[in-house]
Amino acid sequence: MEDCMDGIKSKNNRKNDVRKYLLTDVASCTFTFSDGLKSRVTSSPDDEIVLVKFIPRTSKFKWFEERVLGNYSSARNMNELARLCGYDCLKTFTRHFKKSFGQTPYQWILDRKMEEIHSLVANSDIPITAIAKMYGFKSISHLVNIYTKRYGTPPRKSRLQDTP
Repeated sequence: MEDCMDGIKSKNNRKNDVRKYLLTDVASCTFTFSDGLKSRVTSSPDDEIVLVKFIPRTSKFKWFEERVLGNYSSARNMNELARLCGYDCLKTFTRHFKKSFGQTPYQWILDRKMEEIHSLVANSDIPITAIAKMYGFKSISHLVNIYTKRYGTPPRKSRLQDTP
């Protein structure tokens, strides 16, 4: 913000620790953020007022990600995960989830489950039927189909290949 410090009147709002700046007679302004990104705001001669609001995305997304990671294993379904993360509306939760993780909550949770299942198949002797039940699959064939599609071999064959 060094480019536009002339003509700025600072007003500090202690309640929310938000700084507000009034820019007067500024044609353009470049903001440099702590992560190195830059943003340039330019006004046209016709503009009387240019209003810019910066919302720190990293802290917001980090808080959201921490809530999801802390609660996903104990949630039985998406509605419960949304509620545990502080959301009453599943649609709003899903929108925030997609922005933060880049995929739907269902796909993300399925990915985590499959990573855990792959590890159990490779490193334990727990029967595949028991694993399917542990992870909430309605049938063993559903688990076998998803596992085979993802890893290229069925879980039993994968387990036999991983055994020395």
